[in-house]
Amino acid sequence: MRFPLFFLLPAFVVQAADYRPGPDAQRREGVPQGQLTEHSWNECKAFPGTTRSYWVYVPAQYDGKKTANLMVFQDGGGFVRQKGHTRVPVVFDNLIHKGEMPVTIGLFVNPGSVPGSEPGRQSRRNRAFEYDSVSADYANFIIDELLPSVVSEHKLKLTGDPSGRVICGNSSGGIAAFTAAWYRPDYFGGVISHIGSFTNIRGGYVYPALIRKTEKKDIRVLLQEGRKDLDNLHGSWPLSNRQVAKALAYKGYDHEIVWGDDGHSGRHGGSIFPDSVRWIFRPKGDVKKTDKTKPKIPACKLTVDSLPNPKHPKGKVTKHVYKAMDSGGTGKPGHPASVFPRTRREYYLYVPAQYEATRPACVMVFQDGHAYIKEDGDVRASVVLDNLIGKGEMPVTIGIFINPGHKGDEFPQSRWKSNNRSYEYDSLGDRYARFILEEILPEVGKKYNLSDKAEDRAICGASSGGICAFTVAWERPDAFSKVYSMIGSFTNIRGGHVYPSWIRKTAPKPIRVYLQGGRNDLDNDHGHWPLANEQMAAALAFMKWDHKFVYGEGSHNLKHGGVLLPDALRWLWAGHRNL
Repeated sequence: MRFPLFFLLPAFVVQAADYRPGPDAQRREGVPQGQLTEHSWNECKAFPGTTRSYWVYVPAQYDGKKTANLMVFQDGGGFVRQKGHTRVPVVFDNLIHKGEMPVTIGLFVNPGSVPGSEPGRQSRRNRAFEYDSVSADYANFIIDELLPSVVSEHKLKLTGDPSGRVICGNSSGGIAAFTAAWYRPDYFGGVISHIGSFTNIRGGYVYPALIRKTEKKDIRVLLQEGRKDLDNLHGSWPLSNRQVAKALAYKGYDHEIVWGDDGHSGRHGGSIFPDSVRWIFRPKGDVKKTDKTKPKIPACKLTVDSLPNPKHPKGKVTKHVYKAMDSGGTGKPGHPASVFPRTRREYYLYVPAQYEATRPACVMVFQDGHAYIKEDGDVRASVVLDNLIGKGEMPVTIGIFINPGHKGDEFPQSRWKSNNRSYEYDSLGDRYARFILEEILPEVGKKYNLSDKAEDRAICGASSGGICAFTVAWERPDAFSKVYSMIGSFTNIRGGHVYPSWIRKTAPKPIRVYLQGGRNDLDNDHGHWPLANEQMAAALAFMKWDHKFVYGEGSHNLKHGGVLLPDALRWLWAGHRNL
């Protein structure tokens, strides 16, 4: 079969938000019409007790002598409507007649429903369970239960090539289509997902992480999404689809994402459906080349607040080593069992000139302390603290700059490579919070008068240290009320990609959060850092947390976050009782 060159290219043009079915979705004189029949399935084994309607479309050109392609649709009743948003039988008639798609059988399946337990009671929809669950159950129902019956009843011959079998759906039906191909790529080689619900309805938000950490599958995927799609308790649909697309691109999948300006509607997906069909059935090997041009990142210039000012007294910085006890401890006061046994780490103390032992000082803890304390580095935190405390723009605050733990007799030359860093920083749970509260703060508190109030404590970090800072406050909002996360690793290094979903489904916590991200940050096996931070900001905004998100053009370094430190500290400490 020959295709015009235009249809071989994955090019889609969105011109307006008033999406309507185009010429290929209109009945044409002289175009043979396929046969559409309606059926019911009342003895479902995969989902016991459910009943459902389904429709079978057989094109006029199908003669039973050659195998036909197959396309399966979730929420089938909406796709077969003659005046609906997609009008699949009409589109199939026109495209098959013009030779712009292969002869294709259509199977349109409605979700199951469970009849009411008593006469007069409403039936229970089984849609979310079937479509949003991350499992092979629905795919196996279609492939092993429903299709054999359809093939037998209609005496059909279907292709044995997965690339000739496509599955399509809208919303939860969109993620169901992807899930079916993900679990059964031996059967479905193509996916068309309209406004797919890759969110936390039933765990579907995990796909970007799964795609990145799973061997590439032989699936062709077209995603359609609207910039005005949903943002609710389950997630942000636009951001979630962007994350899926970025993961597919990272792994080298044959894919395309088509953006429109509609909301959670089938209109845009329906309007581009003819082009989507042409794209999904185009010959193998026709893959769009990606642009690998490296972006030009603007320079970040430190402000006057990050430069020494003789008008402001200079605080004192001292260096220390903390050696953790083994898991048993000594049992003596001041020698508890360590959260991270057999680790050693350096830490630095910054004590402002204005500190008075008679008054409890505020506290700010920095992870990867070596990078923050350098007076000629990208952050220069001690200089910033001198200036802001000196101007009365933040309270008298003792800074604790902690390096990650290391197991071994000698520290690595680069402290970023301390061998316990990822375990301490990227792990979820309260371990690191306990380490700070039970070991480091008591150690420092032996010499300095530290406040124990959450409103007087802040925590900061970059990259894995950034997610670590958030985790500490998330686990112990009674102990830390302020977070500054630079280029935070809210990705799947050790499960941190779950935070946007957790935030949306957890009562807001009394934490003020300042996020800094860079549009040119990392994109690797663990995730896409820019989008991960966008997801965090969107979740915090949805749940009305006290937060601020500053997005720059930077990459995975401290340059932009360092420039922002003075403003971040002013914002975090604004309204403090001691100002």
